[in-house]
Amino acid sequence: FTKVCRAYRPKLSVTKSGIIGFNNGCVNRFGLAQYEYVILYYDRENERIGIQPTNSSDEEGVCKLRIRNSGADVSARSFFDYYEIDYDETRRYDAVWDDENSMIIAYLIEQ
Repeated sequence: FTKVCRAYRPKLSVTKSGIIGFNNGCVNRFGLAQYEYVILYYDRENERIGIQPTNSSDEEGVCKLRIRNSGADVSARSFFDYYEIDYDETRRYDAVWDDENSMIIAYLIEQ
C-alpha cells in the first residue's frame, strides 16, 4: 500500500460559516469532480441531508459546487437557515451514496 496520508472514507463537514465541505474521499468515491452543481434536500423526520450532484443549471435550487485541491464545497447558509439546521460549530459526518435517489446522504444524528 503506497497511498498513505490520503482520505478514502467519504466524509462531509458542515462548517460554522454555513459551508458543506466534501473531503477527497467523497469527491473520488462519488465522482463529484465531474459535476458543476448540487441540489440540497432535507429530511426533517430522519434528520438527514441529501446532496444530489447535477450538471444542469436550469434545475430549481441548484448551488454551485466548487472543486478544490483538498476536496469540494458548496455554500449552504441559506439552506441551513431555512430548515433551522444548527451550524454554530463545525461538525463532520459520514457520507453514503443513495442509489435509489442518486444522491449523497449524511445523517445529522447518530444512527
